Amino acid sequence: MSVPRLYLSVNGCLCPRSEPDPAWGDVAQASINIEYGDGHGATRDVRWAPRLITALDSLLMQYGVELVWLTSWNEFDATRQLLVPELHGLAGGRMLDVTTPPKRPGRTDGETGLWKSERIEEDQNVPAPFIWIDDADVQLHGEKVRNATLETPSLLIPPRSEVGITVDDIALMRVWLEQLP
Repeated sequence: MSVPRLYLSVNGCLCPRSEPDPAWGDVAQASINIEYGDGHGATRDVRWAPRLITALDSLLMQYGVELVWLTSWNEFDATRQLLVPELHGLAGGRMLDVTTPPKRPGRTDGETGLWKSERIEEDQNVPAPFIWIDDADVQLHGEKVRNATLETPSLLIPPRSEVGITVDDIALMRVWLEQLP
């Protein structure tokens, strides 16, 4: 069987909108400046739980899971170049392109919100068991992804964006990974 993949979003998952799951303990934070060029940029204030990062690193290593960044932070490689050094973990990982929508017959501009699910479907052209963690798009497009990948074992987790990935989510992933053939 192929190496399992973890498709991971940043906002509302690793970096919740309020405070991380209190069960993680201490909270770290940083202000990250992203330069878009032509004098344009943005500052993102983020919070995360260092113990969550350690738990995810442990899970990836123990089960040989491939980390695949699936987040708007992939633009300008901000995930790996700016965020990961602050997290002190989750180094590397493969990025799925966020800059160009997939070429789909009959696609209209109003369908651009589907980009994450479409990227997973494209990536699953080489099937591998996968976990998809996204606070919004799992609920919106998870069923579409499941239908497109019926033969592939999958676990879809939609964390609450206020608290992000919880201790229970990590436990669920461990149980699911243990059950893979």
